[in-house]
Amino acid sequence: MLKYLLFDLDNTLYPKSLGIFDLVIERIRNYMEVRMGFDGESSRALRQEYLRKYGSTMRGLMIHHNLDAEDFLEYVHDVGVEKRLSPDPALARLLASLPLAKGIFTSGHRPHALRVLRCLGVEEFFPHIFDITFTRYIPKPNPEPYRQVLAHLRLEGRECMMIEDMPANLKPAKELGMTTVLVGETPGGIAGCIDYEIREIGELRRVFDFIA
Repeated sequence: MLKYLLFDLDNTLYPKSLGIFDLVIERIRNYMEVRMGFDGESSRALRQEYLRKYGSTMRGLMIHHNLDAEDFLEYVHDVGVEKRLSPDPALARLLASLPLAKGIFTSGHRPHALRVLRCLGVEEFFPHIFDITFTRYIPKPNPEPYRQVLAHLRLEGRECMMIEDMPANLKPAKELGMTTVLVGETPGGIAGCIDYEIREIGELRRVFDFIA
């Protein structure tokens, strides 16, 4: 029986087409070049290498380059979400219609999540924000953060649904028994790890109507 809904934040609660996360990626490269002294080619190559190896550029920079994680997080999330997001009454109605506890599970940091939720007008629906500091800077799709979240909630995987825009981040959730929902037009999922696919978050109501 489902008891809890875990929502990813960026490109899940709002459309990927707004380009907010693209700005975050640009800020990551900029941080590596301006603050850390990498040239453009090295920053691009290392970002991809660390993303593949550790799940995030930040994790690799922490391990290999003594990164100040909090300075990095503040810098890369300074993307002016207030200029790109506005209250979303339809999203608020959707969340109000789903009679389960809800939380945000993001590899970003809490201040960014709060800004996004406030801009969308849905902060009240998410009393829990499980961010990258909560997970000790270990990002999705490493399995440890998922276990940490479940332990904090005192729930088993089968009691949770995870809603996320990246198929790779749903694989550990599925392995822990969660119901998984992929949001967005992502070409090709990971075989066996996606229970439901929706084009945008507003279609989540359809999933619940189906499983009810």
